[in-house]
Amino acid sequence: MLFSLTALSLLGFHMGFTAYLGEGEDVVAVCDRGSRTPFTGLVPAYLAGKICALSGVLACSPEVVAPCIVKGEAFFLRGIMPEEFMKLNQLAMVGGRMLDVGDLNCMVVGVNAAGRLRVNIGDGMLVLSVLADRYVELHVKGIFVSHSPLDDEILTPLHVGQWMRGVDYGYVTLIRLRIDRSVITLSRILEEIDKEASEISQLSNAPSSRLQNVAPGIMVRFRVEDVGVVEAYDFMWSCMDRFGLMRESILILSVMVFLLSGASIVAASKTILVQHMGEINVLRFMGASKRLLKMDMLVKILPLSAAASSLGFAAAVAVLMVIRGSGCMQVLSHTAPLSITQSIIILNFIIVILLFSVSIFRGSFE
Repeated sequence: MLFSLTALSLLGFHMGFTAYLGEGEDVVAVCDRGSRTPFTGLVPAYLAGKICALSGVLACSPEVVAPCIVKGEAFFLRGIMPEEFMKLNQLAMVGGRMLDVGDLNCMVVGVNAAGRLRVNIGDGMLVLSVLADRYVELHVKGIFVSHSPLDDEILTPLHVGQWMRGVDYGYVTLIRLRIDRSVITLSRILEEIDKEASEISQLSNAPSSRLQNVAPGIMVRFRVEDVGVVEAYDFMWSCMDRFGLMRESILILSVMVFLLSGASIVAASKTILVQHMGEINVLRFMGASKRLLKMDMLVKILPLSAAASSLGFAAAVAVLMVIRGSGCMQVLSHTAPLSITQSIIILNFIIVILLFSVSIFRGSFE
C-alpha cells in the first residue's frame, strides 16, 4: 500500500505535467529560453501569424498564462484563441458553450476549478491578477472537462489573458504548434524566427495569415537567442528536471519507500516460520528435505501474498481518490492526475513475491 501510494501519486504527477502542453513529437512550443517554468516568459505574439503561414503547420495557438486570485483561491487564467486551441486540446463541454473570438467578458472553467469555485453557467466573478495591479469581471460561459491539468484552469479570450498578465498586446507566454514532421522541421521554424528577428525593422503590417484578424500584429524587437523552438513534451521535461523531479528520482524514492515497508514482509515471513517450527521439525524428522518444505510453504503463502498485494493496491487507489477529491493533491494550483498504469501493478506483485520467496528460502529449517 505504501509503495502504491508513493508510486501512483508521484508518477501520476510526473506524467500529467510532462504532458501538460501536449504529447507526441508533432506538438511544438515556441517559448522564452530564459523561462524556468511554462507559466513565465514572453515571446512576440506576432510570430504566431508568421509561423502559422508556413507549410506543414497544422495548428498555431498563441497563449498567455496568468496567475490570478478568484474568491480567495489561486488559479491560472489562460488567454487563448478558441478555434486554434481546440485543435491542440480535446475539450468536452459539460455545460454551456465554448468561447468565441469576440467574447469580451466571458470565460470557460475547467470542471475541477468549477467545483472549487462552486459556480454555475452565467455566474459572474471578479478575477484579480497576481503579476499586475489589474482585475476584470468575467461571466461563466461554459464548463469543460479535458482529463488533464487544464481542468483546474480558467480559459478566456487571448486579449483578456494579456491584460491580466500585465503585458501589452505584443507578447504571449508561449506559442504552441501542431506540425507535420514530413513537411516541416523545428530548424525550419527557427529559421523563420531568425528571419523575423533580422528584418524586424522592415515589418510594419500585421501578419498575413488565418490569424490576422485575431492575433495581435504589433511588431516588437527581439533577439533570436531568446526564443526557442522545442517539442512541448521536452520543454515540460526540462522544467521538471530543473526542480529535480525526474522520473529516475521518483522511482528511486518509490523503491526506498517499498524497501522500508518491505521490512514488514520479511518480518512476517520469519514470524510464520517461527509459528510453524514445531510442524517443520516433525516433517524434518520424518525425512522431508529443506527444499521440499520451503517449496511447500512458498506455494501456500504466495496466494495470500498476492491477495494482500491486491488489497494494498486497491486501498492505495481508494485513499488517493479521496485525497484527490478533497483538493489536497495540488501543485501550482493544478490537481495531480491519478494515473493507474499496468507497470505499477505488475511491479508491485513481482517485488512482493520476490521478497516473500527470498525470505522463505533464506529461512532456517533446522
